[in-house]
Amino acid sequence: MSNAPDPRRRPPTVKTLDHTVAAVPLLQGRVLLHEHAQPIPRPRPALDDDLGGVVMTGLNADARAFQLRADVGFTGTLLIDSAAYTTYTATAEEPFMAPPDELFATVHDSLNFQKARGASAALTPTGYIPPANSRVLKAVLREANRIDRADTLVTLPIDVTWLNRENISQLIAVCAKIRHPKAIVLFRQFDPLEQAKDVPANLRRLFTEVEHMSLLRTDLAALDVLAHGALCAGIGVRSSLRHAIPPDEKAQIGKRGGGPTYPHVLMPQLMCFKGAESLSTLYANAVPATCACEECNGRSLDRFFLSDGDTRREADSHNIFTWSEWVGDMASYRAGTERKTWWRNKCAAAVDRYALENQRIGLGASPRSGFQVPAPLRAWATLRVTP
Repeated sequence: MSNAPDPRRRPPTVKTLDHTVAAVPLLQGRVLLHEHAQPIPRPRPALDDDLGGVVMTGLNADARAFQLRADVGFTGTLLIDSAAYTTYTATAEEPFMAPPDELFATVHDSLNFQKARGASAALTPTGYIPPANSRVLKAVLREANRIDRADTLVTLPIDVTWLNRENISQLIAVCAKIRHPKAIVLFRQFDPLEQAKDVPANLRRLFTEVEHMSLLRTDLAALDVLAHGALCAGIGVRSSLRHAIPPDEKAQIGKRGGGPTYPHVLMPQLMCFKGAESLSTLYANAVPATCACEECNGRSLDRFFLSDGDTRREADSHNIFTWSEWVGDMASYRAGTERKTWWRNKCAAAVDRYALENQRIGLGASPRSGFQVPAPLRAWATLRVTP
């Protein structure tokens, strides 16, 4: 294939795993960081070697992944997600997007190319699966089960309405028939889990009833599914990598007009991502919340209201340190009821802190002021723990 890696640059400490090496044990229990493929990759010391890893995401993800291996010296778990689903809609005839620069390329060529670039396991280049399109979903099942290799995850980039009550049973039935591990990517403008009230519960149901499921390109939903039996999960380093939008839509933004963009900050006590500009406003007349992670070391969380690269990198490190600590805490509990109960109690404690934080900063209990509990967090705090 074109742009083949130069074998002379291959790091001697990194092996290109062949297709017979199973993906499941390599990925079990990990929460991976979705990185943009646009900037030059750099080390992420906040990532846990045993429980973390990287998903290089987007156009040129293969080249950036190879740089991460060869130039940065990254030896951890690595996936390459070219994000074909952002430009290609799957059809019943062609559920997978072949490499555009090769006339007779197959899905196997795409998988082999990822491995040659340093991927620990390979992701199928599945196109976006539109709402309630059973023919397309079944085509993915058909073509996925023709893949005869152990290193592959079948990417399922689904519109979030597949998790509604009308569609969830069919989604579960199809996923159960795919013999490879699966990697769900949810599509919607803004937070997919806020699309309908029953989405968080149905997502849990999917991960409870089907083995070897992963949830990629998401937010703290990664930890919810991990607590409920996921193979692995992936959290986006930026808000644009914490969900996806259909190929024929443009990304909507939460504020009017253009201007500089600011980091989104993970609030440790409230368990939510909050824009730095919003934090600056909320704490304008009050002592801001602080953080004790290795990046913050007791400093305030309103300091990220800047648009320069250093501030964004610092915010990224804070976010990764914060959720990585939670992943480590979760791993200390036995899988099953004990882990699920720990997670529910952690979410419930966070929900209770919202009123206290609003009271502390003098914003009262009005639903239109102060910090608002995200609907998914409230669901995670109240859904029944099942055996």
